This record gives sequence, C-alpha cells and structure tokens, in this order.
Amino acid sequence: MDWAAFPWPDPGDYDRRKILSALRAVVAPHPKDWTDAGTLVRFAVGNDHRGTVYPAAVAMTEKLVMVAESYPGHPQWVALAVLEAWWGGYEPEVGFSSYVDADGSRLGVIPEIARRITGAAPLLTRIAGMVSEPANAALASALLTVIPLGWGHVVDEHGVVHSWGGRVDPDGSVHFPERENT
Repeated sequence: MDWAAFPWPDPGDYDRRKILSALRAVVAPHPKDWTDAGTLVRFAVGNDHRGTVYPAAVAMTEKLVMVAESYPGHPQWVALAVLEAWWGGYEPEVGFSSYVDADGSRLGVIPEIARRITGAAPLLTRIAGMVSEPANAALASALLTVIPLGWGHVVDEHGVVHSWGGRVDPDGSVHFPERENT
C-alpha cells in the first residue's frame, strides 16, 4: 500500500510508521502503545479529536475489513469498532473530501469508505451470527442495521438508531443541517 500517494492535510500528518504501528496494534497490541488500537488507527488516517478522516482512511477501511475477516477475537472487534465509529458520523477533513485514485478518477472519501463497508455485508452477516463472540456480533449487527439508512447513523447500547441528520454528497462533502438559534 502506497500510503504516501494519498493527499494529507499537512506533510507531518503522513507518517508511514504511525500507520503501520496502528495496524500492528490492531492485531497484536503492545504495552508500549500510547493508547488503544482503535484510537491509534483513527489518528493514523484522520483527526480523532475533530471526528475527521483523511483520504487514506479509504485504504485503511480495506485493511480493517481484512482484519475483521482474518483475525477473530479482539482484533476483529477493534476493526469493527473503528468502522462503526466512522459510519456514525465522521466527516472528511476540511479540503480533503475527495482524492484522485491511481486511475485518475476523482473519488469522494466518505462514499468510498461507505462502499467498502457496504461491500463487506456478507462478512458482517457471518460475524453477526457468531454466538462465540457476542461483542463482535453486536458491532456487526449494528453496522448491518445502519448501512441501509446511510452514513451518519449509529445504534446505541439500547438498540436505538440515532442520526446526526447530515447528508453526504456524491463528491464526498458532508453537510450538517442548519441549527436554529434558541
């Protein structure tokens, strides 16, 4: 994976070692990791404090789907938790809602992440039926519930679906509803 090929907001945001360390932490956490694996992933390809993702999150989505398929247990849970968090309302970093792929096509970041998660529905269905991994099954079920509803939906701990009320345009830009001044 050529992580450097993706546009990054600042040159210092791209750090191949940080990306690879985050992926390693998902499958084999180390006591010296500064935080949990999910946070490492979200900061490697986005800004977790702002709830934003960089274009490299598209490739990370592919890697997380591979982890969910190949590494049961905690690694699978981490991968699903990151994908669920992103689906629940992350938006592209300002000025980075799209990127140009290797074929020269301009692609929206959020639509491409959504396409990859949606494409993993058969895998999510298998995981949702795993009685041996109830936490993983719950995350997979939550994703299966919100995928048909669109980006920005999340299932809370009581099984209630919530939406942040925004929309994702085909170019990948995210728009929030106007807030009334009260």
